[in-house]
Amino acid sequence: MGWRGADPPKQYEVFDCKLCPGKGTDAQVGGVGERLLRWKVCGECDFWLTCLGYRMLGDQDPHGRRVLRIAGRHYMTWTKEQGCPPESGFNYRTDRPYFLLEDEIVRVAHYLWLMGDIPARFREQLPDNARFLSPRGDLAEAARTDPAAR
Repeated sequence: MGWRGADPPKQYEVFDCKLCPGKGTDAQVGGVGERLLRWKVCGECDFWLTCLGYRMLGDQDPHGRRVLRIAGRHYMTWTKEQGCPPESGFNYRTDRPYFLLEDEIVRVAHYLWLMGDIPARFREQLPDNARFLSPRGDLAEAARTDPAAR
């Protein structure tokens, strides 16, 4: 007995990722299947390559949402005007003070998306660029130094 439908199920191409021991496929997950197949990378490596792109854009996404890398974790912060990144998963309202290592100006992350722990294979290319301040009493300092926090 054969397939009984309008179209037979699509056979997806599976390949070895050229950046890790994982497997990739051309399945259209999030609309990136063709890109994964073209570059021969798995979905996880594709995600971290996107994060490398944010670094090349000055540690921000194309809409100006700031990227923070703290203690080997990758975050994105945004304002209410910028809106939540469309692909975000675990995000929350935080009002958490931080500073960038390059300028040491205290800022406040009003909204924060934890994008994940940076895999060891990408850590050299995605080094820490910021630090969170301890939550004790630092909001007053943040309000004094960051005009957006006022």
